[in-house]
Amino acid sequence: MSHAGLSDPEQVLLAVIDVQERHFPVVSDADATLDRLLRFVGAARILGLPAVWTEHYPRAFGATLEPLTALLQGLEPIAKTSFGCFGEPSFARAVQESGRTELALVGTETHICIQQTALVALEQGLQVLLVADCLSARGPRDHEIALARMRQAGARVTTWEALVYEWMRGSGHPGFKQVLPLVKG
Repeated sequence: MSHAGLSDPEQVLLAVIDVQERHFPVVSDADATLDRLLRFVGAARILGLPAVWTEHYPRAFGATLEPLTALLQGLEPIAKTSFGCFGEPSFARAVQESGRTELALVGTETHICIQQTALVALEQGLQVLLVADCLSARGPRDHEIALARMRQAGARVTTWEALVYEWMRGSGHPGFKQVLPLVKG
């Protein structure tokens, strides 16, 4: 059933962007952001949401952090050198082939790779969900200004817990009991 303003889990593609071993540790509030990111991606996978994941220039920035790789089992990372993910044809193709109309973005850096990806997605007619507490940048000011700019362009800003509960709609959802321990931490 469709509800105005609510995200439709049947239309969402999760994009996990550049959470890499030689870069992520330097972003603002890295430990807490990683904790939220792992819980969110875990919940999204329990709920059966499809996902894509990128690594920016892995030769320089390393691989995706291991705990996250484990949650994305069965998927292959998309290596990229463009900042925005749509600059990598494999990413653009994966989004198109998914047939999904909503793109939920998590990862780094909010004002660079996330922002460029979001703006192109909006330009292409996709709805963009920014999971703000699962996004980060080296500078908190860059993070906040980028969120404001993307919101102004039409992206919707939310938190991981709010979005997971939105996707389940109620405690009768078949994944609720599996997701609850992730929410409780």
